[in-house]
Amino acid sequence: MQVERVQRWVMSALLLTVATIFAGGLSVLAGSVDRAGAEPGLLGIAGVVGLMAMAGVRIINEKPVLSPWLLLGLLPAAVGSYFLLVR
Repeated sequence: MQVERVQRWVMSALLLTVATIFAGGLSVLAGSVDRAGAEPGLLGIAGVVGLMAMAGVRIINEKPVLSPWLLLGLLPAAVGSYFLLVR
């Protein structure tokens, strides 16, 4: 395996890890905040962070940004909104 390819994998993994933790934290915060109207805003920000992370991974790996994989960036916000609806 080429060194550049391994570097891309490592950068992609780091980017996804950091962004997923951040978006997941925003989703958890949306569930615990007491302010009215803050939940949709925090979930929206979590969705944007996830989308930007997936776009960054696509750019790092020199792939087209617009693809069905981009929708995976909405996963932390979707999980957070599911738990908000269940409670």
